Amino acid sequence: MQNHHGDLSELGWNEWFAQRAHCEPADTVARVAAVDRDQWLLVDEGGHFRAKVAGRYFHHHHLSQELPCVGDWVCVEKQPQGDFGVIHALLARRTSLHRKSAGQATQQQMIAANVDCVLIVQSCEFDFNPKRLERYLVMVMEGGAQPHIVLTKTDLVDPAVLAGQLAQLQALGITVPITPLSNLTGAGLDEV
Repeated sequence: MQNHHGDLSELGWNEWFAQRAHCEPADTVARVAAVDRDQWLLVDEGGHFRAKVAGRYFHHHHLSQELPCVGDWVCVEKQPQGDFGVIHALLARRTSLHRKSAGQATQQQMIAANVDCVLIVQSCEFDFNPKRLERYLVMVMEGGAQPHIVLTKTDLVDPAVLAGQLAQLQALGITVPITPLSNLTGAGLDEV
């Protein structure tokens, strides 16, 4: 492998990934910043560049959850100009956010990978839904990340309404951190 990975620490690279990086000698390691149909935007210590997945990789990996998603680390062979690459391998995921693909019982739709903390944001005003929050919590915790609930627009509800909503979450047994937040007053911004 070409790069030293020391400069990648700002992108989230650590010893856990280094121990699992088994790339070809001509490959370098990069992180997926965005996915746009059949192209990936990657970032490494040199900056952003576009890439595609090697045909051989596609041939052996048919499921959508086997393709790189935002947050993944990949082994990529950069072209001599350095502005395009070919992804040869996907490194192991430490955490993942995924949901069931529509209409297919066995496939998962990847949302993101290798995230440490997930903020689950919901409004206190019109959209407060404890059951939906509970589903999101399960999804985040099953994927291995740390959830944190942020209840927004607290300035638009009476303090008694907010207290009741917090009591509902506590009654469901939700014990993760919950931060009431108001952009108007700034309450909760420091906690987030």
